[in-house]
Amino acid sequence: MLRFMTPGCGAIRPGHLAAHDNWIRSLDEGTYLMEAWRCDLATGIFQLGEQTAALLGTSPPSCGVIDLVRAYDRKDRPTVLNILEQATASSSSFCFTAMVRAPTSQAAQLFCVGQSVLNAPDGVDVLQGIFAFPRERVMLCA
Repeated sequence: MLRFMTPGCGAIRPGHLAAHDNWIRSLDEGTYLMEAWRCDLATGIFQLGEQTAALLGTSPPSCGVIDLVRAYDRKDRPTVLNILEQATASSSSFCFTAMVRAPTSQAAQLFCVGQSVLNAPDGVDVLQGIFAFPRERVMLCA
């Protein structure tokens, strides 16, 4: 499913672990560089991988949701915000793709596959998942 998604598209499934696993499997590890991310919902701070932070133009290893969303193309932001908002309302599996603006003002497509874990026994509500982008990191003209 993800290979054919165009920027600005996304999907969310209520607590659907099979969808999450299928979306991750659809990202061929030979084609995409994948890095884990995590967001503690109590603080709203995202912990990113070093290469993802560089692609987004944020300071590793952490950033806020505003910094994260600001890196996305304007027309893709509503989709991303909508999915993240839905994922914080109930335990969910989600995916989306968006164009991100590199600090060099070029653009690259970024995929996100995540899940929200709410009302966990340890009391820590989180969003977590992977960001994936083409391994060759072909930058497209913006």
